[in-house]
Amino acid sequence: MKTNMTHKILVLISKEAIKRGYTTTLTYEFAEWWLEIWREDKGTKLIKRTSRISDIEDWLK
Repeated sequence: MKTNMTHKILVLISKEAIKRGYTTTLTYEFAEWWLEIWREDKGTKLIKRTSRISDIEDWLK
């Protein structure tokens, strides 16, 4: 398991999502990190290296 900048960013996003009442799962597979965020009323959002910050901000509102 390799920790890199993507991992650090996803950990920060995960912490913020948890503060807002979301549940998160951080996964490392196929040499890539991704974060799954979900909440009953919002559904699921998959965030990975190619995700745009603005899309994440909009979804967390």
